[in-house]
Amino acid sequence: MSSTILFITMASVFIGFLFFGGAFASFMYKKSNVQIWTLFTIAIVLITVIPVTIAVFWASTPV
Repeated sequence: MSSTILFITMASVFIGFLFFGGAFASFMYKKSNVQIWTLFTIAIVLITVIPVTIAVFWASTPV
């Protein structure tokens, strides 16, 4: 796996955790449900969908 793919995966997960923290903070400060679920959905995409897509399609291709 090249270092570029590694950094993209790490950045995606890091940003996803920031969005997850934002969703939790929004929940604790009793913000609107739309904001909470939007932040949570973006977090799930960044934490799971993008890294899995990278692992399946980029890392599994022969060099």
